[in-house]
Amino acid sequence: MKLRDSPIYHERQSFWLCAKHSLNNVLQQEACTQADLERIAKVLHDMHPEETGWLKFNAHKNFLGFGDYDVNVMTAALNENECDLKWHDNRTNIEEADLSSSVGLIVHIQPEWFFRRGHWFAIKYLDQVVTAPVVPKTFVGQPRAARSEAEREERDYEAKTFEPGFWNLDSKSPHPEYIGDRDSLNIFLHDLAKKNRVHVLHVVPLKTMSVSSSST
Repeated sequence: MKLRDSPIYHERQSFWLCAKHSLNNVLQQEACTQADLERIAKVLHDMHPEETGWLKFNAHKNFLGFGDYDVNVMTAALNENECDLKWHDNRTNIEEADLSSSVGLIVHIQPEWFFRRGHWFAIKYLDQVVTAPVVPKTFVGQPRAARSEAEREERDYEAKTFEPGFWNLDSKSPHPEYIGDRDSLNIFLHDLAKKNRVHVLHVVPLKTMSVSSSST
């Protein structure tokens, strides 16, 4: 089974566009283009130009146009797709989070190393049985085993059937990675937090967000 035959929508990393990839991966379609996020970033910049400092750079994105969009751009893009972002309170354990109304999760990790950039990626629960290609660890990112992305795309991999569960749709991974059930998700996030500063954001339908806001 080839990677392109996978039923899971998965964008791969390009430049600093992890925000775009995370949005599309969690929505399981190309809902946002780079042009959409550039437009949104410009609108946000024009609303509060005084916040950009004397250099007048757009604080919501990379000034060279390579991406690096902030959470405000991501929130506005989700709003255009009838969704919103809800921050998980890090003072509470992730096990306590109610995911019943979540479309998915977007996670931001900031490595402890000073010179490493932060990164956004998506986690999605798929409620159906999925048959997807399994890429052996020896093939993942190994120049001798897979010399190019084109070669990885053309390689035939073993197909495996997975039960409903959470999937790691990190754009830096060459393929979607099965996490498993809720307990496995909790372990995955806890392990991630051991080496990174982690923020978990819930992608929820706009109507759910408005109801929860009005009840507080």
